[in-house]
Amino acid sequence: MICWPSHSRRPIAIVALLAALAATTPLHAEEPRPAAVLPFELLDTSGEGSKPGQAERLALATRTLTQILEQSGRYRAVDLAPFADEIAATEPRYRCDGCWQMVAKKAGAAVVVVAVVHKVSTLISTMDIRIADLASETFIAHAQGQIRGDTDTAYVRGVQFLAERLLAK
Repeated sequence: MICWPSHSRRPIAIVALLAALAATTPLHAEEPRPAAVLPFELLDTSGEGSKPGQAERLALATRTLTQILEQSGRYRAVDLAPFADEIAATEPRYRCDGCWQMVAKKAGAAVVVVAVVHKVSTLISTMDIRIADLASETFIAHAQGQIRGDTDTAYVRGVQFLAERLLAK
């Protein structure tokens, strides 16, 4: 058996440190996955009709979700502007049985984020956010929760809370 001399324990410490670093440090950082973050949709069963600012609120929710996903370092949003007409043609996405997959693939995405707000009343809505892997054609993350209020603040807080849950998966 070969042993380090007793007067020199540093080589053992250095070897142990290097082994620990190699085990915990990836050889290369994983690239963010290209994500098609589709616009939030509204499923309104409240019977209240269209409210001023609703379209802007949905756009705010989409921007907030996109920013959080990108800041996580796990996702990179692809530019969907050139596909706006094709995306609009998939509405309502919560009922189209994956009709959004082709446009997301055309945009160069590896995953697609589909989100809907189900408005029951001015006070109560449910947010539902799903992330689908386009290669396996399966949902890889899902978060759902209720929000209180039909305001910008309620939407942003709801998205922040649910995005944290999505990223934990």
